[in-house]
Amino acid sequence: MSAMRVVVLGVTTGLGGRLASSLLAGGDTTVGLVLRHGDAERVRAAGIEPFLLDTDGSDLDGQLTRAFRGADAVVLAAGTGTGPGSLGAAVSSPAAQLCAAAEGCGIHRFVMVSAHLPGAADRAALGDQLDAYLAEKRAAEQVVRERELDWCVLRPGMLTDDPPLGTVRARPDGVPAVGDELSRGDCAEAVRTVLAQKITGVWLATTGSTPIEQAFAPG
Repeated sequence: MSAMRVVVLGVTTGLGGRLASSLLAGGDTTVGLVLRHGDAERVRAAGIEPFLLDTDGSDLDGQLTRAFRGADAVVLAAGTGTGPGSLGAAVSSPAAQLCAAAEGCGIHRFVMVSAHLPGAADRAALGDQLDAYLAEKRAAEQVVRERELDWCVLRPGMLTDDPPLGTVRARPDGVPAVGDELSRGDCAEAVRTVLAQKITGVWLATTGSTPIEQAFAPG
């Protein structure tokens, strides 16, 4: 299997960082889209190629085109991105912006991590914004599903920092229920697996007993 060059939005998150480590361990190259100089230096030290985006500039499309040059896949492993300084604060939808850029660059593989259930602390922090956050997740999913891409939407249960098991329960078109969980380490491996195996469609992924490399097999 040939090595991949994968562009990741969300590489500074717990999930994105683990995904980058997994890709690097497999011989792949990770390009991390970052918004701050400090983050660029930090991800470079981890072996990730940083690409610093200027979301205040007028040429965001051009920046993404340069970032995507030579890439094989794009992964959206961040939130909906509507906070100050986020990519979503500069565009109507980071999913739409990334998908359009991927299509324009001839990149077919696109993976979005979606619909994870916020834990108690995140729910408290979101407060009255929780419903809006989940609605934005659903809207972003729809954006991806309508694009001419070999896309995969991965819906994990509530993400945790538990040690990875190397196993999951995966189901096409599933929706996480309250109580469903998945460690960030196992979620990262699931993303790497669907990329490597060219899995498409919507998939639920939660804690389970099937080896990740086998969990997304058709049928």
